[in-house]
Amino acid sequence: MKQTLSFILLFAWFGAFSQTPQQIDNQYAFAKTYGYLKYFYPGDDAAKIDWNKFAIYGAQQVDDCKDATSLKNTLNKLFGELMPGVKILDQTENYTFDENLLKPKNLTGYNVVSWQHLGVGLVNDRRAPYQSARTNRITVFKPQKFSGLGTAYKTIVDKNIISDKNFVLTWRSKMISGDGKGAFWVKVFRPNNERGFFKNSEQEEADNKSWNTFSIKGKIDKNASSITFGAFLVDSGKYAIDNVSLKIEGLEVYHNDFENENLDQEPISIEFSTGRSSVENAKYIFSVKEENDSKYLLIESPLGVGKADSVNFNLFDKHASFGEYAEKSIGSNLKIIIPLALYGTKSSTYPNTDSLKTAPLIVEINNSNYILNPSNLYFRLGNVINTWNVFQHFYPYFIVAKMNWEDNLKISLNEAYQNKDGSDYYSSLKRLTAKLQDGHISVTSIGDKSYYLPPIAWKWVENKLIITSGFDKKLHIKQGDVVEKIDGIDAKKYFDDVNQYISAATKGWLNYRAEKESLFGLMNSDLNIMIVGQKKTVRLKRTLFAGQYEELLPKPTPIKSLGNEITYVSFTGADMKMINDSLSLLKNSKAIIFDLRGRPNENLAMLEYLMTKKDTASKWLQVPEIIYPDQEKIVGYQTEGWDLEAKSLHLTAKIFFLIDGRVISAGESYASLVEHYKLGILIGQTTAGTNGEVNTLTLPGGYVIRFTGLKAVKPNGSQHHGVGVIPNIYVEQTVAGIKEGRDEILERAIAEAKK
Repeated sequence: MKQTLSFILLFAWFGAFSQTPQQIDNQYAFAKTYGYLKYFYPGDDAAKIDWNKFAIYGAQQVDDCKDATSLKNTLNKLFGELMPGVKILDQTENYTFDENLLKPKNLTGYNVVSWQHLGVGLVNDRRAPYQSARTNRITVFKPQKFSGLGTAYKTIVDKNIISDKNFVLTWRSKMISGDGKGAFWVKVFRPNNERGFFKNSEQEEADNKSWNTFSIKGKIDKNASSITFGAFLVDSGKYAIDNVSLKIEGLEVYHNDFENENLDQEPISIEFSTGRSSVENAKYIFSVKEENDSKYLLIESPLGVGKADSVNFNLFDKHASFGEYAEKSIGSNLKIIIPLALYGTKSSTYPNTDSLKTAPLIVEINNSNYILNPSNLYFRLGNVINTWNVFQHFYPYFIVAKMNWEDNLKISLNEAYQNKDGSDYYSSLKRLTAKLQDGHISVTSIGDKSYYLPPIAWKWVENKLIITSGFDKKLHIKQGDVVEKIDGIDAKKYFDDVNQYISAATKGWLNYRAEKESLFGLMNSDLNIMIVGQKKTVRLKRTLFAGQYEELLPKPTPIKSLGNEITYVSFTGADMKMINDSLSLLKNSKAIIFDLRGRPNENLAMLEYLMTKKDTASKWLQVPEIIYPDQEKIVGYQTEGWDLEAKSLHLTAKIFFLIDGRVISAGESYASLVEHYKLGILIGQTTAGTNGEVNTLTLPGGYVIRFTGLKAVKPNGSQHHGVGVIPNIYVEQTVAGIKEGRDEILERAIAEAKK
């Protein structure tokens, strides 16, 4: 028995990690066919298929085809019964498409059924900006997971009690139901809303399904103005908390066991915020419940949201006409013929299929219990096929990302055969999508736990890797140190490896992402670095989860005076309330420096104080209307802008905007409008060159790929992707500036403001 098992394992290993050129040709032909039919064949039986599983099923069916003839027969068998009118033929075979074979004798009660794609609908959410639907067919939107944030918190502002003191927050909690996450957090604020200590319990409570006691310990910052602590529920479910206690220097300054609260009424001894919600007017519910004669606080997501929705609608006016078809090469000297429109009644498309043959096949495909992880070769191949086709037919920037996408399909299919484990396969998906040069692209996996970082930050300056921050005083590292080697590898070579997995449209965004992603690893894993001038290797441990790490990075004061009647405003830190509260300061300033370096904090209306006329740029966000494969003959675009209005209060100060490679998406929209309407002088470095709404592809096995789903141009209609916003005054950072803790881009803006 042991010998037989060993033989089977050896055979499985050999089969998984070797392949013939014929197998690559087989998978390539199936991949091409799969995309054409999934997105452009309009028949009803095709719409019943679980296409994620079909990618796996089909990859398995064609794998053993010995030659092109065998491959053609297998493909015709796969699609012939389910999809009338589809033909797989030899490339040289003469074939005349006869629409009459697909036309009912009497057209009474029939309408044309064909695919329309607004971008491409991947999330099956009616609210999404991207949709796919067949004309004259009901589109069923599945119930969507509710998303939002419900918080219950308490704030203490007595400086005499909190400042510069040790604290311990303890509580009991459990996640009763739902797929959301519940946790606690503590956040300290210093004067001018500057953030101090921050920590949450998301990692500790990740699998908290029964009552457990947790704690957060730390030291409150000197000169702290307030400390806020509390519980939050992310997305849907029910999160229970009890016995909340805050002790500062051993003295209990807050306690709540909810025993004195009324059942089913909102508690009164703790402050509340309903937080944000994905459903209009849906609010989180806060109530006190009882269990085993003990009361507790319950946070639960809104009830009765996320219901299924069925709609019959056309996405736009144009669609393929009956009689139109596509003839496409699929490799191996084969071609495919696809009717792009069929006639259909309310109940079925014509020609009718033989349900005795098609129903068992659909059941076989949809009910297959595949191993949905990278140990399954056909799972790997299926996900590559699925991914490649989304971009082939719908990615709007191939004209910018100048590479042969079809060659990359063969490369990735080959890698799928070679992948040794899940990590190797995960890297292959990243490498494939990185070639698209889209700053929005990210590939994540539910099994990826390498989101921990060591207590440092670094940056490439003057062709040197420079330490910009150190969060652990015990480390013998200081700001401005030059890193020579990482884990024994030359720093440049180390980053070359990191860069091949990052999709970026400009060098600035590539560097920004690489500077962080080069630090990622498993919790408590080591990162060893060699500093120039030091003989010993510095051993770092990855102890900070991504969210904790972000909180430790230096953050600008939202709004402050820089003297000489110059005011600084951080678009990352200042929301519209802060800005509106500071209008008197801004109105009396001779110069205002707006810092765009980061993610804007919902403060778009600030630009309206700078405009002197209505925003008329209305076509710079363009969602393509697609009815033909391979993005041929795009029939139109649905366009929009931001439709800003000039406010009656106009700021007359001299205006400057700080930008660099971090500025992406919404931030680039801000910068583009500043550039277009000449709202100020742009100082710094070129932005990320990536704008527009993100689309999301979810693959079997918990893999998620995000990418830009529309075409974004500059407000004047010129190319934005890969170009970005170029500053009026370019400022290069220096090693000396980093060592001295200077912000040289801001310094240049101040110097310009003083002129």
